[in-house]
Amino acid sequence: MIPVIIHTRHFPPKRFHAITLFPFVFHNGRKMDDTELRHEIVHVWQEISLLIVGFYLLYLAFWIANLIVYRDSEKAYREIPFERSAYKLESQENVSRRDMTIGWLREIIRREKKQR
Repeated sequence: MIPVIIHTRHFPPKRFHAITLFPFVFHNGRKMDDTELRHEIVHVWQEISLLIVGFYLLYLAFWIANLIVYRDSEKAYREIPFERSAYKLESQENVSRRDMTIGWLREIIRREKKQR
């Protein structure tokens, strides 16, 4: 699924280039490159797989938990499993729908194994 891309000046906040709020991708500044578009498409499929609301609830829960652990908002953001999966998949041109929808679960498993 290709999201509806909306170019804006004021949203998302300047530290982000784009934000996906199903089915829209809000993008500030220049035209999106293929890597950024693939990253946001991964989020669209993540949202669909969790019936949209589930994605946002989990995203917020992961971010808050990470913020408590890392005490750094940027690190908390980067460690959200949805983001780790999207960053990992954004450079791949042919990504399976399965990887886009459940790849974030693999990121949780990898993180757990790494911490042991």
